[in-house]
Amino acid sequence: MYNQTGSDGKNIFVVEKTNDIFQKSIIEKKINEFIKDVEDELVLDLKELNTLDSATLASFIRFKRKLAETGRSMRLINYNENILRVIELSGLEEFLL
Repeated sequence: MYNQTGSDGKNIFVVEKTNDIFQKSIIEKKINEFIKDVEDELVLDLKELNTLDSATLASFIRFKRKLAETGRSMRLINYNENILRVIELSGLEEFLL
C-alpha cells in the first residue's frame, strides 16, 4: 500500500495485493492511524487488486465502522468487476459502496 494525493489534495491509499499476514497487519495499522489522526474521509484506491479476500473485506468493514463512529466516511474507488461481484455476493454493496 502506498499514499498518493488526489487532485483535491486529499490522501488516497492505494491498496496492493498481498498474501503476507504481517504485511496486512502493517497496512491495517497504517490506516487505523490515519483514522485516529486525520479528520478526513478515507479513500481506498483498489486499482492494484484483482479480487478481495475475506480478510481484506473484513478490514474494510472495520474501517467503515470506525469512521462512522466519528461521522466520517470511506470511499472505494477504481474497483473492477471481480471486486464488485465479491461485495455484491457478500450483501455489502449498500454499506461499502
